[in-house]
Amino acid sequence: MLTKRLKDDNWALHQIAERQETPGSLIKGQMPREGYVGMIAQQILVNRVLDDAMRDAIKNDPRVGELVLEEQMLSPYLLEDAAFFGIDVDAIEPNPGTARFIEHIEAHRDQPLHLLGLHYVRLGACNGNRFVARVVRKAYELEDQGTRYLDPYGEAQREKWMEFKNALDAMAFDDAEQDQVFDGTRAAYVAAINLDLDEAMSGEALLEQHGKTLDKKAFEEGHSVHVPSPHG
Repeated sequence: MLTKRLKDDNWALHQIAERQETPGSLIKGQMPREGYVGMIAQQILVNRVLDDAMRDAIKNDPRVGELVLEEQMLSPYLLEDAAFFGIDVDAIEPNPGTARFIEHIEAHRDQPLHLLGLHYVRLGACNGNRFVARVVRKAYELEDQGTRYLDPYGEAQREKWMEFKNALDAMAFDDAEQDQVFDGTRAAYVAAINLDLDEAMSGEALLEQHGKTLDKKAFEEGHSVHVPSPHG
């Protein structure tokens, strides 16, 4: 199955991404409130561009249109959070990692299946982010507002994710097309890691740097469908 490959062959980069400063401090409830607000602002910039590119992908490849729903576009949820925190959306300036991510999206705007891979990763992140949202609400004394991006679908999250995965696995992509989706997922993890870095690192360099500390068993246990993981 394609989604098994997307998970199994990206586990190392996925684990590195989860260890970065921003997600690490967020899940521990240690990120200052202003840091969280700043993260929301940067995510608005990335997700608005990706949403726009995905709408083009839907037009350019009907198969993508069968998989990607309007409710999966994440920028509207981010804008809800921005309104709650009083973020001036028009005044947001991209940090280096955000600028690189946006540049990558724009460079692949004419590749619908690569974009689908990028979208797969951000949608899958919503699984773990449900648990992150609980930590954030407690840390900042929030109720339901301010965490819509992290938890856009509430109790329907797992059902919606499984529907998306099953539809993706059922799609008749040939080997080359599956490779394009895979390349998109790999690029998404690398871009997510680089959001915290002033100087970009390649996937190969990241794997070499972190290789001795990676733990596949821990990853598999933390991401089992039978275990309520904070990482999805």
